[in-house]
Amino acid sequence: MMKDNTRFVAAIVVGFVLMLLFGALSIRIQFIPLAGPFVGGLVAGLIAGKDYMNAAKAAIVAGLLGAIGVALDIMANTSYFRAEVPQFPQFAGFLFLLIAILYYPILALIGGVIGAAINPSTRTSTTTGKSD
Repeated sequence: MMKDNTRFVAAIVVGFVLMLLFGALSIRIQFIPLAGPFVGGLVAGLIAGKDYMNAAKAAIVAGLLGAIGVALDIMANTSYFRAEVPQFPQFAGFLFLLIAILYYPILALIGGVIGAAINPSTRTSTTTGKSD
């Protein structure tokens, strides 16, 4: 079994790569642009699923990295993620980047929590309620 720290980093990397792949494939296959952050967060939550908090942290970091990746692509004007951004003027594209920095981590967080919930090895912390 992987160490927890290695598993956490692997979850972030796999979630980030999935977000980029979904973004790049959405040009040709017309995926919904929201599927990339959600699926990336879901897989990150499944991999990091030691507990809900760990899965949520991995999904949020992967979502932030995905948003930064899309932002760098738009600023470099390489258009690998053209389907992620409608064809707007520059100012509207800048506003989209601000929104993407918010919606990528939020959708990844939702996916990560769902991934942790369906992972059978996820632990939940409960209180026993014992009274002396």
